[in-house]
Amino acid sequence: MMNNKIKVSLIQMSSISRDVEGNLEIALKLAKKGVENGSKLVVFPELFDSGYCVELEDYKYASDFENFEDSKTLTTLLDFCLKYQVYVVGSIIERDSHNKVFYDTAFILSQKGLVGKYRKIYLWGDEIRRFCRGEDYPVFSLDFGGFRAKVGLQICYEIGFSEGARILGLKGADILIFPSAFGRARLYAWNLASRARALENGVFVLAVNQSRSQISQFTHQKINFAANSQIINPQGEVLARARKSNEVLICGLDLGECAKQRKAIPYLQDMDVSLQIKALQSLENRL
Repeated sequence: MMNNKIKVSLIQMSSISRDVEGNLEIALKLAKKGVENGSKLVVFPELFDSGYCVELEDYKYASDFENFEDSKTLTTLLDFCLKYQVYVVGSIIERDSHNKVFYDTAFILSQKGLVGKYRKIYLWGDEIRRFCRGEDYPVFSLDFGGFRAKVGLQICYEIGFSEGARILGLKGADILIFPSAFGRARLYAWNLASRARALENGVFVLAVNQSRSQISQFTHQKINFAANSQIINPQGEVLARARKSNEVLICGLDLGECAKQRKAIPYLQDMDVSLQIKALQSLENRL
């Protein structure tokens, strides 16, 4: 029988706004614990390097994926991947130097460099003043030696948009990863939506969040984050949940459970995509 089991680490952390070096130090200290315990995939929260609340200074903390050497974050993470032979997932501010715009971008790095990236499509609140929207739902195939896992990326607020997760599930994703800075006031949505996305699509959900609080540069109000990073199996069961402000959550995943759950409740198989397309076209015509 094929062994398609992997161990993953989610890094829940309290980022400090504008302290890239300090945030990277905390992130990698926790990540090291994960890889030393056998993790081959490490996931960091949304905008973990700069902090979420750098709204008026996004340009200072943005990275260009075409120029790794100019980014403290990307070069540091690449060195980590090379040293430990692991995949790293996170979300940072991306600068598109061609169009001179910024995105909230999730990425996957390996020891060979950039595997791929996803630009956040559904922006929360004042994020529309900061970032352009992405336009695609890519799925990435990761080699774990002997088998491959298909991974889809979403970011934070998008955990409540079932359509994005469904597209990734239909494209064959086994794991959906949500780097997040999700607010504590909406913790109920975080807990329910993350389990729903896993069950609907027969996938593992890795939902990793910021903790504690930061001060918005737009409103000067405190933003409290929900923490509660969690790993959820294809049946919608929570396998592990983080409790501390800075914590590494380590868990083994058996990707064979995805196929079993999709057979037990064949949502993806029975879905009539053509009807969804017709409904969307009809809605678009009315708007």
